[in-house]
Amino acid sequence: MKLTSIEGSFNADLHDIVHALEHKGQVEFVHVSQADAARKRLRAETDKGREVQIVLPRSASIKDGAVVHLSEDLAIVLRVDTGARMVLVPHDIQSAMRLGHWCGNLHWKVEFNAGSMSVQLDGPEGQYRARLQDLESLADFHIDESAS
Repeated sequence: MKLTSIEGSFNADLHDIVHALEHKGQVEFVHVSQADAARKRLRAETDKGREVQIVLPRSASIKDGAVVHLSEDLAIVLRVDTGARMVLVPHDIQSAMRLGHWCGNLHWKVEFNAGSMSVQLDGPEGQYRARLQDLESLADFHIDESAS
């Protein structure tokens, strides 16, 4: 599938439309490395195995959350890997709720996965660990050192 334009942003103007498609399982993500995000042309594969060719005009740029295809039954969204991450694994649902609330209050950029949260590190990892120490008495979780 050849993709030649940015339709909008999943993070802003197209959120509701893409979110509705996501509930139907009709959203595919293309993970792009930080180095490849500067390119205008690249071949990639969505998380569901669809081969795509991204060919953008000079005026467009690859950004996290860019929607490169949108139809009634499919949205394709770019996810730019921004680098270092810390994976947090809550041990129960109550801890998951507290951990999610905590990270949200700190305005951390988080991606939710099955059974874990991946926090994008915008600064030294030690600062994030220090902030999490305050939560240890309120939530049961651990940092997955093998995934960081």
